[in-house]
Amino acid sequence: MMIWDSFVRGFHWLLVAAIGALWFTGGKFEFVDQHELLGVFTLALILTRIMWGFWGSENARFRYFLVGPKKVLQYLRNFNADLKEDNHLSHNPLGGWSVIALLLLLLFQGSTGLFTDDAIFFRGPLADWVSNDIAKLLTSIHHGNWTVIKIFIVVHIAAIITYRFKGVKLTGAMIHGRKKEINSALNGELKLRNGLWGYGLLIINTLWLYLWLV
Repeated sequence: MMIWDSFVRGFHWLLVAAIGALWFTGGKFEFVDQHELLGVFTLALILTRIMWGFWGSENARFRYFLVGPKKVLQYLRNFNADLKEDNHLSHNPLGGWSVIALLLLLLFQGSTGLFTDDAIFFRGPLADWVSNDIAKLLTSIHHGNWTVIKIFIVVHIAAIITYRFKGVKLTGAMIHGRKKEINSALNGELKLRNGLWGYGLLIINTLWLYLWLV
């Protein structure tokens, strides 16, 4: 059964590539310009995914996969049984909130990057909007938050490996978009939007952000 539209899948792998490239270019004088361009593109990705969370495919919308704390705790208590049933057509209760956490972390990272000023090689496109002291503070926060993001990435990868050992192939579903039906709860059709709409939004968001910031 097809559960992920092409934009959600493309967003996932574009984000992986962008974060990897940002990791490689961060803090290196010879890649300052590339790091800025990658940062703006990542902001466009995040903004588009947030928009897709309201107007995209049924199971890509935040209201579809975000649940209250009671259901998250229930999911954790019944973790093994839940994996056997495999009855989620979107992110599971814990995974849904991890998506939100990652989006917020990256949005915060990109936003602080716009105001950074290392007083040597780089000054963010919006650094003139704030005082030098605020710019220095935001630069420190930008560096500190990157450490938090790296920890989050390690935890995310560990979770994927754990699910893989439990028989749930999350990575494969993000490539081909399909999930094998092993539970009656999966019967029925999801309302998936054409991913081209998402890519169109991404192009628009990328263009206006580049025109404004670069």
